[in-house]
Amino acid sequence: MAKKNRFYDYDDDEELVLDKKTKRRLERAKSRNNVQQPSQEEEEEAVPSDPSSEALSRIAVLCQENRWREAVLFCRETLATAEADGNDDVAVTMSMALGKLEMSLRRQIAAAVLSKAQDLLTKEYGLNVGQQ
Repeated sequence: MAKKNRFYDYDDDEELVLDKKTKRRLERAKSRNNVQQPSQEEEEEAVPSDPSSEALSRIAVLCQENRWREAVLFCRETLATAEADGNDDVAVTMSMALGKLEMSLRRQIAAAVLSKAQDLLTKEYGLNVGQQ
């Protein structure tokens, strides 16, 4: 099978949501090219981009790490601060994302309950619930 060479050219300022394999490839490419990372002082001096995109990027990272509760809490906090500041664009974006996040959190909780119940039935009664 032929090896696929993929080269990604992203700005360091952007926070991207990438899978683990792509992240490893990017890290290897950076180490090969000896690209120096900007120091913390330079990062602080950078001009902040759109606050809603930064918040959505952080929420996406939390969701990929299966930290749904933290994502919902962060979304609620961002929504409250946006409404208090009168930033309607961010507030609308966060309110739309909040509904989907809460549904995903409920789905995760239900899956955990079902998994624990299946483990309990298997352990206590020797029943194979998932198999027919």
